[in-house]
Amino acid sequence: MSNVNIKVKVVSKAEVQRVTTGRGIEHEIQELRVEDETGPITLVLWDDKILPFEVGDLSQIENGFVTSFKGDWRINVGKYSEITKV
Repeated sequence: MSNVNIKVKVVSKAEVQRVTTGRGIEHEIQELRVEDETGPITLVLWDDKILPFEVGDLSQIENGFVTSFKGDWRINVGKYSEITKV
């Protein structure tokens, strides 16, 4: 699913990690657990979209996309997405 626009609250966060894709491209990613009135989901921030979020911060995601990784649904903020603190 693409073009996801949602306002969420950060409930937990992991440290920034470096990953290498199957194509050999290195990226930095950070996973945050976020929630809205419908429930929790993992939020994945990529490269320059990583912001210094703290637990309790609110954020607005524009043009995110949803994927599934190891059975866990995730909202991704990538190259064509925007995220801001609210």
